[in-house]
This record gives sequence, C-alpha cells and structure tokens, in this order.
Amino acid sequence: MKRFLALLCGVAIALSAAGQTAQETSTAPKKDSAMVKAAKSSGGPKRKSTKKVITNNDVKRSKGKLVTLPPKPAPATTAPGAVKGSLEKQDDQRRAQSVATERVSLAQAKVTDLEKELARLEQAYYEAADPNYRDTTIQTRFNQTKRQLDDARKELADARDVLTKSRQ
Repeated sequence: MKRFLALLCGVAIALSAAGQTAQETSTAPKKDSAMVKAAKSSGGPKRKSTKKVITNNDVKRSKGKLVTLPPKPAPATTAPGAVKGSLEKQDDQRRAQSVATERVSLAQAKVTDLEKELARLEQAYYEAADPNYRDTTIQTRFNQTKRQLDDARKELADARDVLTKSRQ
C-alpha cells in the first residue's frame, strides 16, 4: 500500500514537472490535479469500525465478578506558607540543640544528686544501731532512691540520644 502511494506521488510529480500546461478557461470546469485523483482512487474516506465499543453498562451487565474500589481520598496538602527557608531551619536546629543540651545537663545533675543520696543512705544503713529502723525506714528510702536513679539514668540516655541527633 505504501509503495502504491509512493508510486502515485512520483507519477504526479513527474507529470507536473514535464510541463503539463493545459490552459484552463474560466468557463471550463477545473480539472483535478494528480494528487486529488490519487486520493479519490484510493477509496475515499475511511470506513468506521464495525466492532462494538465496550461501555460501563456492558461491564456491569456481564456475568463475571465485578470489583468496585472506593474512591481514593485526596492527599493532604501543606499550606504554602509553611515552607521554611534555610535560615529558619538553621534557627530551629540551633534551638533544638540548645534545648537538648539543657535537658542533658539537668538530667546529669539529677543523676549526680541521686547517686550522692544513694551513697549517703547506704552509709546511714551501716551506721544505724537500731536494726528495726534500719530495715524499715532506711531500706525503703534506699530502694526508692535506687528506682529514681534508674529512671534518671534512662532519662539521661534519652537526652543524650536527642542531643546526638540534633547535632547531625
């Protein structure tokens, strides 16, 4: 088919180049050019397809299993004013680092104080002459202080982790 069209185009160009100079008068009907003749002889406009177009109604009437999905929710968009520049980001990082540093220093001071209190209670336990006072009062204070010290050490470790992350 492509060769046929190429051949027709070549013939049309050769005829026009050969000097076909038929004078057309205003009273005579105009003759078709070689290109128009080739187009007319190719069969005219394309015929429409005889195949059926499948629509949504056809799909719903089919016997197969139909799965309908719920519509997807629209993605959440952030406000255009919430975009921060590099200076704001740097300022936020500096503030986060100073807060983390302060948190670490407070946790370290709390751990130090509780360690001193625990050492004092242990010494008081051994110095107490009354076994009843030693086993009831001093031992409960010692256990309570020990639990507080464990919690304070966990808090100190968490604060150090946050400080490490804020420096990166």
